[in-house]
Amino acid sequence: MKTICSIIDVGTNSILLLIAEKAHNSWKILHRDARTSSLGKGMKNGFLTNDGIEKAKAILDDFITISKSYHAEKIIITGTSASREAKNISQLSNWLLNKYDLKYHILSEGQEIYYIYLANKREFEEHENLIIFDIGGGSTEFMIVSQNKLEFSTSLKLGVRRLNNLCDNDEDKHTFCHDVLAQSKIREHVPSSFEVVGVGGTVTNLVAVKSGLKEWISEKVHKQVLTLEDVLYFKDLWKKLSYDEIEKLIPFDPHRSDVLLSGTILLESIFSYLKMDKIFVSDFGLQFGILQDIENF
Repeated sequence: MKTICSIIDVGTNSILLLIAEKAHNSWKILHRDARTSSLGKGMKNGFLTNDGIEKAKAILDDFITISKSYHAEKIIITGTSASREAKNISQLSNWLLNKYDLKYHILSEGQEIYYIYLANKREFEEHENLIIFDIGGGSTEFMIVSQNKLEFSTSLKLGVRRLNNLCDNDEDKHTFCHDVLAQSKIREHVPSSFEVVGVGGTVTNLVAVKSGLKEWISEKVHKQVLTLEDVLYFKDLWKKLSYDEIEKLIPFDPHRSDVLLSGTILLESIFSYLKMDKIFVSDFGLQFGILQDIENF
């Protein structure tokens, strides 16, 4: 018997849609979409702006409509960093409940890490020792896998939208990233040899632009390599271009243009902190992990 599920991930900067069909104990992806809500933009004193909440509602309206057009039997909506911190997140959760009778699942840091790990552990299982990181809008999650087992994980309050909110210039962003990473003590848990996997819109967008994609093709992004040289090239490029010029390079996600430089600065800081020169890129975020744990929602 076939089952169709929709998973909508409400992040601090973007909202992601994944619709999949399960048949014979395997999942087939039917539809994916990503839109920038900037939910956490201008968040101060723990309060989301009305503009951010209204943009999120509009995207959720569309994504729920699309989900129903696929006859999804289950629609799961999750929130992460901004939703955990926002004192007025009930404006969104109550709206979902009242309008659609849908629960808003705000994931803890531990749950977010678990689903990111679950999404990627089999994708890169040929590497016994891995560092997986996921750059989000409000936080960055790190997982250290030793001999194919998750040995250490942490969530840092370090994200592309958070950097834009807190820092006035690029130098401040570099300093902020350096300080947060230095205090994290992640390096104390790193094995002697390892490969690194990056997840999230920053790394996937850089690979897509590097590959010259004009539409999103997951197979041309997933498991591709991004080097330190690539990161430095894109950091310099974003500094030279206007937002309008950047948008032309990312037609699949144009509204991300205002955070791409911040994301690339954060990515460069991670490269430096971990003393690495390349990473594998994963196009599988926490939604793919939730698919494997769907019965618990």
